[in-house]
Amino acid sequence: MRLLVSISAIVLSSLLLHAQDEDTSFVLLPDSSNFVTASMIVASPGEALYSQLGHAALRMECPRYRLDYCFSFEEEPGVAGVLKFFFGKTNAHMWAVPTDQFLDVFKKEGRQVMQYTLNLTLHEKQELWRILDLDYVDTKMRHFNFLQNNCSSVSLQSVENVFADEAIDFKGWPEQFKMNNGEQMRYYTRNTSWLQFICTSFSGTESDVSWRQEDRMSPELLPQVLKMAVIVDSVGNQRPLVTSEQELLPLVNKFKASPVTPLWVFGILLLVTVLITLAQLKWKLRWLPKALDILLMALVTIAGVVLIYTSYVSGLFGIHWNWYLIPFNPLPLIIWLVWRKRKGFYKIYLFYVVVLVLFILATPLSQQLDMPHQLITASLTVRCLYHYLTGKVENESLKLNIKKNKK
Repeated sequence: MRLLVSISAIVLSSLLLHAQDEDTSFVLLPDSSNFVTASMIVASPGEALYSQLGHAALRMECPRYRLDYCFSFEEEPGVAGVLKFFFGKTNAHMWAVPTDQFLDVFKKEGRQVMQYTLNLTLHEKQELWRILDLDYVDTKMRHFNFLQNNCSSVSLQSVENVFADEAIDFKGWPEQFKMNNGEQMRYYTRNTSWLQFICTSFSGTESDVSWRQEDRMSPELLPQVLKMAVIVDSVGNQRPLVTSEQELLPLVNKFKASPVTPLWVFGILLLVTVLITLAQLKWKLRWLPKALDILLMALVTIAGVVLIYTSYVSGLFGIHWNWYLIPFNPLPLIIWLVWRKRKGFYKIYLFYVVVLVLFILATPLSQQLDMPHQLITASLTVRCLYHYLTGKVENESLKLNIKKNKK
């Protein structure tokens, strides 16, 4: 969720330290809930592409001074922030937003918002508020990484940072955390096929490894992890991390994934490619196959440039090798432009066919490789095979004509 709100007021943690000195009639409850509370906020998925995994934030309340803010890990606001996101130049930090404004966005979208009250001591809540305040005013911010520095992981890490002689013991992680990055990403995006397609496109070799559990957190699994966790002190005493949960907003509009999936779109692309190729063989079509070739070449070139940029320049998904650079890269266009008129050029198509077929057969070897992308690869294979076979026939016919002319 992108919040286009600028908040200038910063809560001073010193107020929390000296509140009781101002009014001797004030009686602090044992859990300090009448003075300050800290909660994790979890929102259900939204319709926008960037919100389809849900959202998580931290809520800090001070009933004593009627202060109520949500600290949400966000990129820079405005159109500039959106553009920087796609170019991998996005910096992000915790934005302090009045809770009523924060919830109003989700209310308008009909999304459910749950609150999980954290079982922290007064000092720990003061420290958490101080950390969030400092993060909010930090002009450096952090480089946004889609797979690690996200709303859930940063919120959870902020809570972990408040402990000095204690630590959070996550009493068993959900089964999904036994998966590697690629399997877990597919699980998170199982209900949103286009987001899954995008994430799979850029995940690269990172999909076949596993990061620290907290870094792989998502809003969906966050509540389960919080409710299972306990806080352990230096002598082994334990207390639950969460004391209660509350529904702040009901679910009105359940997220509905698009029925038009990448599997359907690229399956149709392959079918159309096969039909056009067969029609070209039978009826010698020209313009329709040519338009298809231009489309596929443009798709391969644009995808290749984007993959190179995001994998090695922007760092939006991390710096790593991307397997899809094998079938999708600018090299085929360059080779075609430079050598297409040379004798025997058709043999290059055979080389590319072999590469593409081997790439399709390699699907089980990496979690990044999936069916929608391989359907595109299959479409390329069909056209390359056609150009090789027709080129070979033309070359053999040319040789026969040369022999006839010599005779």
